[in-house]
Amino acid sequence: MSRPDAIFYSLAFYAYLAAFGSFIFYVASSKKWLGTLATTFTIIGVTPHTVAFFLRWSVQGHVPLVNMYEYMGMMAWMVMVGLLFYIFRYKNTKIGVFVSPIAVVLLVVASLLPSDVNRQLMPALQSTWLAIHVSMAALGSGAFLISFAASALFLLSFDEKPSKRNDAPRVNWGAFLLFWIVIPVFIGIVVPLIGLFSLGGNPELSSGSKITIFSINLGSDPLYWGRFIIGLGMGMIISSFLWPLAHGKLEAFKGKFQSGSRFFIVHVLAVLVSAIVVGFMNKGGLISLTPRSYFKIFEFFGPVLIISWVMTPIMSALLLGSGENWWRKIGISRPVFEELSTSAVAIGYPLYTIGALFAGAIWAEQAWGTWWSWDPKEVGALIIWLFYTGFLHARHNRQWRGEPAAILIVLGMVMLFVSFFGNYFFGGMHSFEVT
Repeated sequence: MSRPDAIFYSLAFYAYLAAFGSFIFYVASSKKWLGTLATTFTIIGVTPHTVAFFLRWSVQGHVPLVNMYEYMGMMAWMVMVGLLFYIFRYKNTKIGVFVSPIAVVLLVVASLLPSDVNRQLMPALQSTWLAIHVSMAALGSGAFLISFAASALFLLSFDEKPSKRNDAPRVNWGAFLLFWIVIPVFIGIVVPLIGLFSLGGNPELSSGSKITIFSINLGSDPLYWGRFIIGLGMGMIISSFLWPLAHGKLEAFKGKFQSGSRFFIVHVLAVLVSAIVVGFMNKGGLISLTPRSYFKIFEFFGPVLIISWVMTPIMSALLLGSGENWWRKIGISRPVFEELSTSAVAIGYPLYTIGALFAGAIWAEQAWGTWWSWDPKEVGALIIWLFYTGFLHARHNRQWRGEPAAILIVLGMVMLFVSFFGNYFFGGMHSFEVT
């Protein structure tokens, strides 16, 4: 923490955290001075954040955008600068209550990643196109995150007046129990019974020959539950497809099924929080993932699923059970949420297109002699670009509006994070980013 850039990054983090707290109190009390204080904290945070970027650039001798720690810092910066833009555009300071926590979470996750100063770059990274590629991709991703925040609020809110709404949205806990607990646990039990994956008993002896050496390190003797955890992770993926399909059938059979979109976003937020918790557990040594394993991603999803069993009810109680009209205090109507979300995608799309695809392809040709190599990160960037291209087409040419469009934006954000952390699980030529 003695590095100058780390000190300024810390100042930015605490300023953003103070801004988030001030936004919450402002929404709760509607005292104007709290809104002014929150905006001031946001500006105070952006200032040392910007200073930290240039300090790190000066110390390293190259643009600080060559690893995931630096990339997430740039994303957080874009989120807060975008927040200031929308505050002044819509003349509504309360927007910060759902945008500022994104920057806080990004910096918390960044703290889990290697942050050492790297003065020597490999030859492939010594390119101006790399700086253009990463910076614009990070700025575009930051805009997508703002869009996600607006879409989340859109899904949590509703237009009906309380006097006309005599049937409050329900949460189908039966479906949650079946698809999110029973089915994954069943798959987790079946996988070890049929001996689908080999299990390592000693990481030092078996890491090269065993598929899984996942362990839970609670005592002196680690618990090797790799096959069960992999099964849970696979069950989580399978249920992620089965649950929406079953929900669609119920909706068609019973008519309007009211728990849908609101519980969907609550559940997505719970899974994201659970993923951050698992990241801390891995960094703190409470669990150990298998190095260089094709099934490492399922080892990660397994604990995420278990923690989400607790986190989803908590998030549901906070967001759906703590008063139906809490979001109304923000003072923004659903059409404005939708407009804000779409405009953020419109800002992020050209940045991501030029940065992630075109500049990335030019840099790849200079560094590796090929425009395209089917690297996992390249494939992920292409899928994300095609996804947002399809969204904009559906939005403008097919007139997609409302909840379907908001759900698509949320799914795009999930894809963004899977691609972002994909090199941890799938390797590839972008694996230098994790060091």
